[in-house]
Amino acid sequence: MEKEFSKKPHSLIIKGDTTVSGVTQVIALEEKEVKVAIGDKTLLLAGDRFNAEKLSLEEGVLVLSGEVSTVKYLAKQEAKSLLKRIFK
Repeated sequence: MEKEFSKKPHSLIIKGDTTVSGVTQVIALEEKEVKVAIGDKTLLLAGDRFNAEKLSLEEGVLVLSGEVSTVKYLAKQEAKSLLKRIFK
């Protein structure tokens, strides 16, 4: 069974808990850094004491507690083959 994701706008709300919508994948969730995929971009949140309070990929929602100090969008990087990385 294939899931179809529609292109929905995303939002970031930082008030009390941090709520991110439009999330399609959680790449990394650590105490000081969170990376999530939103469409073809990656959202990086840096801060302290991150904890996932709610995650629903079906709804595309991630709710975090903790302090946010930096928010960055990262462009999608092309995967490099092992040979390209060795012989750069």
